Amino acid sequence: MRKFVFFTVFFLVCFSLFGQTAEESNGINLYVLPIAGYGRERDNDYFFKQLAYEVYFQHHAVTSSQGSSNYMFKGSIEPVSGIPVKQPVNDPANNYSLIPEKAYPPVRKSRGRQEYFSIEKAENIYFIDSTGDVSSLSETKAQPKENGYYFILELLDSKTKEPLGKRKILYYNTDASVSKLVSVIVYELLSDIPDVPAAAAPKRGDSRDRWLYFETSPLWMPKKYYGRYNKINLLGFGLKQGMEVRFLDFMSLGVAVQITMETVGNDANDDKVSDTLILEFPVALKYILRIGEKYVLEPYAGAAMNYPIIKQIKPSKFLCFAGAQFGIRDNNEIGMFVIDPRFSIDLYDSVISKKGTEYRRYCFQLGLGYKIGFIQKNK
Repeated sequence: MRKFVFFTVFFLVCFSLFGQTAEESNGINLYVLPIAGYGRERDNDYFFKQLAYEVYFQHHAVTSSQGSSNYMFKGSIEPVSGIPVKQPVNDPANNYSLIPEKAYPPVRKSRGRQEYFSIEKAENIYFIDSTGDVSSLSETKAQPKENGYYFILELLDSKTKEPLGKRKILYYNTDASVSKLVSVIVYELLSDIPDVPAAAAPKRGDSRDRWLYFETSPLWMPKKYYGRYNKINLLGFGLKQGMEVRFLDFMSLGVAVQITMETVGNDANDDKVSDTLILEFPVALKYILRIGEKYVLEPYAGAAMNYPIIKQIKPSKFLCFAGAQFGIRDNNEIGMFVIDPRFSIDLYDSVISKKGTEYRRYCFQLGLGYKIGFIQKNK
């Protein structure tokens, strides 16, 4: 009984796992451009990483190039005052004349020595950097008093570079509140996209027209024993793993391995054998009949070889069978759900090893499973 429960659970788990299909992604592909402008130290890196994180977190994909993306995020940072931070003013000829004759501390202009001094010009303060070479003199405007920064985010079409939306947030420090604001504006921009193109998988084609199939099916296998042992057993179960090659449009060759349980014997004679396991290796030739847009009928015939796992029974070495598998194409065109009734008969006697009792079997088999297809046939 414990073996029966184990095999029943095993069949159900295998069947449910095999029938599962991967969830299709409906996200879009986005390319995040490097953040332009200047804020505090590491602000640019912060916003770049935050954008990539939000795109992923909101179930979209971040691409490594513009060409592989549907849209682009273009971000920039500007101070609230509108004056660029750390903007160089390159005017070497005039810089020399800006150095006062009595600059304090004095500028020695000796080669190899780098000195700095400040000077006020047009109500602005400049820091002068002199390396002793007039051509290398440069002037950098002092950073104004910080009144905060704007982070500006634009959504662009990757092909046309046409702007599709723009959002701006004001921040003073890159903290948790800024992260929430970035999340909100990313969501708003992506929600405003007209007719968001889902990253649709290419059409697979009719799953009834594939070169190769793999099948998993739990089996119910009631048997009628006759000969010196005469009895009916309705509690036969098994599991099938099969492969099918469609070598013609209307014909295929199937091979499989089945593991089956068998309980035979006569209680009165004390020769009962419980839960014996047998391996079966069937080979079948199938004829393909397509029905409508979703269905297929595959009548077949074949033969199988038996091998005992637990050698309390010596089964008939060979059996022959005939059946008809009915398939229903799934909506995702990955494969087919199958219903597979089959009838088989032993070609030789089976023997109960303990008593030497000989018998033969009629077996009805019903499989309910899933057959996944690979390599679409060209029409």
